[in-house]
Amino acid sequence: MSLKHTFSVIFYLTLLATLYAQTELLARWCVTTEAEEKKCESFVEELGKVKALGVGASNVRSYYKDESNLNDFSNMPELSCVRAADNFACMDLFDQNEVDLITLEAGQGYFAGRYHSMRPIVAEKYDLTPGTPLEYHAVAVKRTGTNVFLNTLRDKNACIPGIGSAAGWVYPVSHMLNVSLITVNECNALVKTVLNFFNEMCLPGALNSFYNPFGNNPASVCQLCRGSGEQKCTSSDPHAGFDGAFRCLNNGGDIAFLREDTVMMSTMDLQNYELLCPYSTTRPVEQFQDCNFGKVPNDVVMTSNMKSDIEVMKYRQFLIQMSDWFGPNKPYEDRFSIFSSRAWLYLERRNLLFNDATKELVEIGPDRDRYYTWVDNKFRAALNNLNKCPISVVRLCVISNAEREKCERMVEVFRGKDIKPNLDCIMAPSTLACMKLVANGDADITVLDPGDVYKAGVIYGLVPFAAEDYGDMSATVKIVAAARKRDLYMTLFNLKDKRACHSGIGRGDGWIIPLNIYIETQQFIPAQCTIFENIGQLFTRSCIPGALDKDYNPSQLPVNLCEGCQGGGYRKCQRNSEELYYGATGAFRCLVENAGDVAFVHHLTVGDNTDGRNQAIWARNRRSDDYELLCKDGTRVPIENWASCYLGVVPGAAMVTGSHVSQKDRDIYWNIFSYGQQFFSSDIDGDFHMFDSGLFYADLIFSDEAVRLIPISPDRQNYENYLGWDFINQIKNLDEYQCVPISGGMCTYVGTLTVICTTVFTLLFHYL
Repeated sequence: MSLKHTFSVIFYLTLLATLYAQTELLARWCVTTEAEEKKCESFVEELGKVKALGVGASNVRSYYKDESNLNDFSNMPELSCVRAADNFACMDLFDQNEVDLITLEAGQGYFAGRYHSMRPIVAEKYDLTPGTPLEYHAVAVKRTGTNVFLNTLRDKNACIPGIGSAAGWVYPVSHMLNVSLITVNECNALVKTVLNFFNEMCLPGALNSFYNPFGNNPASVCQLCRGSGEQKCTSSDPHAGFDGAFRCLNNGGDIAFLREDTVMMSTMDLQNYELLCPYSTTRPVEQFQDCNFGKVPNDVVMTSNMKSDIEVMKYRQFLIQMSDWFGPNKPYEDRFSIFSSRAWLYLERRNLLFNDATKELVEIGPDRDRYYTWVDNKFRAALNNLNKCPISVVRLCVISNAEREKCERMVEVFRGKDIKPNLDCIMAPSTLACMKLVANGDADITVLDPGDVYKAGVIYGLVPFAAEDYGDMSATVKIVAAARKRDLYMTLFNLKDKRACHSGIGRGDGWIIPLNIYIETQQFIPAQCTIFENIGQLFTRSCIPGALDKDYNPSQLPVNLCEGCQGGGYRKCQRNSEELYYGATGAFRCLVENAGDVAFVHHLTVGDNTDGRNQAIWARNRRSDDYELLCKDGTRVPIENWASCYLGVVPGAAMVTGSHVSQKDRDIYWNIFSYGQQFFSSDIDGDFHMFDSGLFYADLIFSDEAVRLIPISPDRQNYENYLGWDFINQIKNLDEYQCVPISGGMCTYVGTLTVICTTVFTLLFHYL
C-alpha cells in the first residue's frame, strides 16, 4: 500500500471515529404506568433546565471537588420516555431496539438477561455506608392478630408483587416447595400449582405468554388485582410491585410477599403488621434480619447487551451523574428528587423509575456486570427449585443415529426453556427393541407408527398417550397411491411387473393399507404364509424397508423386496432413517428418483415435498402437477383431489409408554412435549423444529407432516380404542398370510417361502 493510500485510510478512519463520537446517544427509558411516565417526563424537563445552566453553575462547582464531570454535556445521552403495557412489554421493546434503559428487580432482571439479552449497568444502594452489601431481605407480611402462619397458608389470599420477582416469588415459593408445603402434581405449571395452594391471588404477569404458554392459567390468579382493562394483572396493575402488593394486603389479602422496607416506607402504623417467618413464627416488621426468606441483590438499571462497551460506559456515567445531581442532599434535589415518588402519590404509586428507598446509584464491578453474575448461587438454587417435578428424567427411545442426534438437540433446547422433567435419549437397534425397553422400564417412551402401536399393545402391553395431528385435529391421516403423471396407463388394477415404494414393513401407511388393497383388487390371491412371495412376484422390484428383517420376514426372501432401496452398505433396506427411502417421505423420494412406479404415502406427502416446500436436493424443483393419485375405482386424479381418492384412513403416529406407568406420570410425559411444542412446533421460526428433519433426513422421531401433538384421553389409552376396529381388522386380515411369531420359537421352512412356526402366530396375538 502506498503512503498516499495509507494516509487516506487513516483520514477516513479518523473521520468515521469523529462522526461516531458525535452521534447522539439516545437514553429511552421504558415506563409502565401513568405515574411513572409523568415522573420520567418531569425528569427530562428538569434535566434540560440543568443542562441549560451550563458549566458556570456556582452551586454545582462549589459542591464538587473535582469539576471534570461537570464540563461536558455533549456526551450526555438524550433522555426520553417510552410507555409500554408492562415490564414484559418493555423487554420486547429492548429486543426491537426501541428502548434503552429500565430498572428491574433482581428476579425479573435475571429473566430479562436470560431471555432478552439484557445486562445490568448500575445498582441501587439503600444506604450511604461504604462497602455495605448491595442486598435486601425478602419477607412475608401479614396483619397483626390474624390466624395466618406458614402451616395455615393453604386457601389464604396471597398478594405477590410480580411473577419472577426474587423477593416476592422466587424465594418464598421455593421455600414452600422445599419444605413440601406446596406439592407439585403437574410439571411446568408452577402458577397453577401455587394457585391450587392459595385461594385468591394477585400475581401480576401470570398471564404473560411465557408463564402461560397454554393460555390455561386460571383467572383466579388475578382475582385480587385491581387494574382495569389491559392493566389488570400486569406490572402496571395498582396491586403490582412491592407497594402494590402491600396495598393488596390491605384490600383483601391475607399475606403479602415484600421487601424488608416496604411497610416501613409506608405511612401505615407498623404495629398493625408483622412478619411471617419461614418456620411459622412471627416477628415485628423491624426484625427482618431474623425473619426472612433470603437476601436478594438490589434492583439494577439494565440495558441491552447489544450495546457497545462505549455506549454502556456512557449510560453508566450518565446514571451515576444523575444520582450525584438529583439524589438526596445533592445540588439539584430541590429541583427534582430522583429517588422520591412523593409528588405522584395522588396516583397511588410509589417506587417510580427507582425504589423510593434508594440513596444513590453505584457502579457494578466487572465481576458482576452480567445478569447471571449479579445474582448468587442461592438465587439460582431457589430458581431451580421452582422447576420441581415428581419425575427427574424421561427417557425417549430412538432407532437411528440421525434420530439420536435430533433427540439430543431436543434435550438441549428443552433444557434451555427449563422444561421439566429432563429429557434423555436412548438408542435401540429397532422399533421392536424400543418396545421391549419401554415394557421393561429401561426406557419410558417411544414414538410409533400405528401399525407398530398394534404390535406394541399386543406383545408388550404398551399404551398410547399422545398422537400426531396433521392439521385437522383428527389425529388421522389418509393413505394414497402416488404415481408419475406421464405413466398414463398405470392404475391400481395393473401393477404387475411395476416397481413399488413402501414406507416400511408393518407400517400402517406402507404395508397394512397397501397389502389390503392388493388383495382387494386381486393383484394376487395369497395363501397362508405366502405374502412375501406374492409381492415379490407382483413387482419386478420394490423398496419395503425392513422386508428382509427376520423379525418381520423369517425367510428373508425374496431379495427383490429391497432391491429398490438406496441406503448405502449396511443401511440398505433398514427399517429406520438410515435407509433413504424409509417412511412416507422416503417412499415418495423413491418415486421421485425413479426407483419405483407407485408410492404409498400420506395424503399430504406429495404436496409437502413439491412446489418449493422442501429444499432438499432430491425434492428441489419438483412440481406437484407432475404426479397423480391412483384411486380404488381404477381412475386417476390430481394430487389435490385426495379427499375423493384415498385408499384408507389410519390413526396418526403415537407416543407410547408402558401400561405399568400411572396416569399421573403419563400426564407428566405429555406435558413435556405439550410445553415443548409451544416453543418448537413451528417449522419457520427458531433453530430447532420438532416436526422438521432438515435437508438430509425425513420423519425423524416425529413425522415432518405433523403440525402438533395432541393428548389421547385416558379412556382411549389402549391400542384397541386408539386404533379402532376398522384398522385392527385390516391388520388381522393379513395375519395368516405373514406368519410372523410373537417372539422366539422354532420355525420350519417348507419349500422356498412357506413357514411353519411352532409358536403363536400373529393371528393369535389377541386370543381371539
